[in-house]
Amino acid sequence: MTSTSITMKKKLCSWFCVFLLFLGFVSTGLSSAPSEPSTTQPCPLEGIEISGGSFRLLKDGQFLEYLCPSGYYPYPVKMRSCKPSGSWSVLQTRTKKIIKKAECKAIQCPGPEDFENGDFQPRKRFYNISEQIFFQCYDGYTLQGSANRICQPTGRWDGYTAICDDGAWHCKDPGIPIGTRKSGRQYRLEDSVIYHCGQGLTLQGSQRRTCMEDGSWSGTEPSCLDSFMYDTPDEVFAAFISSLTETIEGADAEDGYIPGEHQKRKIVLDPSGSMNMYLVLDASDSIGKNNFTGAKKCFASLIEKVASYGVKPRYAVVTYATEAKAVVKLSDEQSSDADWVTQQLEKIQYSDHQFKSGTNTKRALMMLYEMMILQESQNDINWNKTRHVIVLMTDGNYNMGGDPVAAIEQIREFLDIGKNRKNPRENYLDVYVFGIGPLVDQEKINALASKKDGERHVFKVKDMEDLERVFSLMIDESKALGLCGIAWGHQKSGRYERQPWHVTINVIRPSAGKETCKGSIVSEYFVLTAAHCFNVDDQAHSIKVDAGGIQNRQVDTVYIHPDYDINRKKAEGIPEFYDYDIALIKLKKKFTFSKDLRPICLPCTEATTRALRLPSKSTTCQQHEKELLPEKNVKALFVFDDKKALIQKEVHIKNGELKASCEGDALKAQGYEKIKHFSDVVTPRFLCTGGTLPYSDPNTCKGDSGGPLIIHKKSRFIQVGVISWGVVDVCKQPNIVIPPHARDFHINLFKILPWLREKLKDEDLDFL
Repeated sequence: MTSTSITMKKKLCSWFCVFLLFLGFVSTGLSSAPSEPSTTQPCPLEGIEISGGSFRLLKDGQFLEYLCPSGYYPYPVKMRSCKPSGSWSVLQTRTKKIIKKAECKAIQCPGPEDFENGDFQPRKRFYNISEQIFFQCYDGYTLQGSANRICQPTGRWDGYTAICDDGAWHCKDPGIPIGTRKSGRQYRLEDSVIYHCGQGLTLQGSQRRTCMEDGSWSGTEPSCLDSFMYDTPDEVFAAFISSLTETIEGADAEDGYIPGEHQKRKIVLDPSGSMNMYLVLDASDSIGKNNFTGAKKCFASLIEKVASYGVKPRYAVVTYATEAKAVVKLSDEQSSDADWVTQQLEKIQYSDHQFKSGTNTKRALMMLYEMMILQESQNDINWNKTRHVIVLMTDGNYNMGGDPVAAIEQIREFLDIGKNRKNPRENYLDVYVFGIGPLVDQEKINALASKKDGERHVFKVKDMEDLERVFSLMIDESKALGLCGIAWGHQKSGRYERQPWHVTINVIRPSAGKETCKGSIVSEYFVLTAAHCFNVDDQAHSIKVDAGGIQNRQVDTVYIHPDYDINRKKAEGIPEFYDYDIALIKLKKKFTFSKDLRPICLPCTEATTRALRLPSKSTTCQQHEKELLPEKNVKALFVFDDKKALIQKEVHIKNGELKASCEGDALKAQGYEKIKHFSDVVTPRFLCTGGTLPYSDPNTCKGDSGGPLIIHKKSRFIQVGVISWGVVDVCKQPNIVIPPHARDFHINLFKILPWLREKLKDEDLDFL
């Protein structure tokens, strides 16, 4: 509340998986998926029950899916098909044993098949969820990896493979991942080791690994998976991002932009390189409409995540069943326009392949091969430095066209990958495969994926809830900490995990207690907030800033806009006047940016030009304003701190036909009744939100002042205003009916840019 009789509020106030859907369901043990079972009679429902679980019919009774409670899995298969004879496929284990009735078995983790140069306890064939296993090495050997591991609800072990190594060989001991057996115990240059899985488990990763000249092992560490096992979102994020980020870092940035030292954009390591990204989606009958739709959304998210880095790869989008369709080709004029590619992706329908729903994965991959040949034939000067990323979503099954692995081999041959031992060029091709649909064949998707030391390229995620979590982890912010306005928070009921630019400002006054405001990080040293948070007598040492989990950051200087004077119109009967209500706080020690602490984007800067994906050389400040604040109602947001979490609240800036009525409601504020025209208190430097038209907007509260008014555009957060004052203190009585004249006013940053340019001139923001 303000200090006068006016009861207006003073607002004292948050890819590239890159990406990933990967709606993977467990594999079923079926060797192939039928393209279109044509049942002549329905299969009976008698005798198909599962002990401890339930079942459901899919595709008009053509398939049956078994369901088990959490912690259990269907045994021996998850799916059964209705054969043309009118009988269900038999319940058969991987060892061809026939089972009379399905049952829900408890998920367990497999035990070690072997362990070299050490011992482990307890020794069991299988371990229950939450059970631990402990490793130790014999004398003379050093333990690497995890000394103890815990069995997870997924049936996989946490931590890393325990290895006892004595450093006596050219390559370090590659270890024996739990569930595998290893042949080969010598680790000299060019020695190989071969892995096998225990009974009923499927190998993922590299079966053969060779000791390389640089002391590393070829391929990637294998693991042995049961049919019910899946990857957790954190596992997918860690593995996928660690690999894909390396690919993106070698690609062109927008318009060839090379970052300066202070911006820390580490995306561009090879400015002469470029990237092609091929998105391939299985639309065959065995995938199903829901999985296809989910995969399509995932691809759209992937494109958005990659674009948020500021890189612009050429895209190709292919869907396939019996035939392959190129929705987007590398040669398309707009193939590097993320928005256009997403629009083409959205037009794809599952029904596009409904009359030819076989599975010809090889043809889809050969279509990519043909695109590469065409691009190379056009004498592209960057061809040899172009990185190729294939993201394939499929269940791995195919029933026509031949083995798709042959197409991958042809692509590798064409790109000169693996030919020269000294320059194998492996970093120029990445093939990521994500298992989708109810019939995932783990062996087949593993055969298609790239295998690189320390990386994973094949994944399977349990369900859509896990997928949402994967999206929230999608971007590797450690590689682009200087990028403004990035916050891949996980949304749940309006709450977000992170608002990395959000700060709390505490002003301690011995005679008046503590006043709290909010603010936003705009550079390494500066926080943007409202001027009315401070009195003329406030000293820098009495002002503290809390941000990024660190409290009481020390303040060097507070800069108040020189035209701000809350008492300017007292003689005219206006006790408080909030024009130019803006301030900058300079810290004594600069921020160290991290995923939880980074700047928001400011308008009319080069960083925001890149965030909006506009041409860097020709874009003007006026174009920013037109893009962010067009002459209409504009969706925006502010962040409310309820002491438990930061909540994003959506409002609408009345910048069109409703602007005058929004500003006119300022006269309904208590203490402003005698003002003749709203322009006496609402200057052109204010943005107005609130009211009930066209939507009922939430209002800011006491304590929100100084916080940012934000536009969320192109997956980036851009500040356009600073919360200043409001007409009604709706938070003072939280249960009251909010009147339609409850409006909030925010300083428009576009209107005070000269002052921002002056004060932030040494912050490398590059104002337009």
